[in-house]
Amino acid sequence: MSTEIQPLGGGVPDTTDEGLALLVRQAEAMDAAHKLATALCNTAMVPQVFRSKPDDAAAAILYGAELGLKPQQALQQVFVVHGQPAIYARTMAGLLKAKGYCFETVESTDESVTVTGTSPRGETETSTWSIDRAKKAGYTSNKKYASDPQAMLYAKALSEVCRKLAPDVLLGIRYTAEDLELEPRPVKATARRMDGQGQERGADAVRAALEAKKQQTGGDRTQLDKALAALAQVEDREHLDRIITHAQGIGMPPEQLTELAEAAATRAEELPEQEAA
Repeated sequence: MSTEIQPLGGGVPDTTDEGLALLVRQAEAMDAAHKLATALCNTAMVPQVFRSKPDDAAAAILYGAELGLKPQQALQQVFVVHGQPAIYARTMAGLLKAKGYCFETVESTDESVTVTGTSPRGETETSTWSIDRAKKAGYTSNKKYASDPQAMLYAKALSEVCRKLAPDVLLGIRYTAEDLELEPRPVKATARRMDGQGQERGADAVRAALEAKKQQTGGDRTQLDKALAALAQVEDREHLDRIITHAQGIGMPPEQLTELAEAAATRAEELPEQEAA
């Protein structure tokens, strides 16, 4: 009886020609997007956040292309906040209507808005957003909920229906611009992990890491200090987002928003990953 080991059939899979072709197409698309972004970012036709930032603009153009947006549309409609892409609720609806989806406003008052959507296959989804629900979610810190509640509740209900009906079309977009209360100058959050002796953890790390900055920034820090104290007490990442959303809604100065976002990122490092529902 032979003891020679026979090789298994199939061998090690090779990189397919199709995969290589996809990489080539992506590289070509990135090059084209960057050329467009370089030209457009030197004009007044793009939002301030993309001015002189062709790399960021190119990424937005590519992401918009995946959604079906033209380059100029992508630069006006796609935003990146806390590392997450976001678009307006009306943009979501527009993209889906172009693919045969239908939407109907069932109810619209200052207290509650209900929207129903239907897919081309006949699937339906309905969402109701009330002022009470918005309060519980922490969104009513945005002053627009007082000045134009119907529009804000409609955006929430519409975007929820869109996400439920067509997550594949929207590429899993989690937020809308209305959710995040985007301003002309969005906050960029960065995280830094500190290892080695003397590393501080939890709420103490948040306070210690920002103590120096507290002495450097001027102006009234009352709201910022309250927000930092709240960050130190939260136990899940969802509440971190709510605190930043509230700060944006009350008009906290950009430099303080940046400080708050950095504190939130530091605190997020200390929190456990949430299990999927």
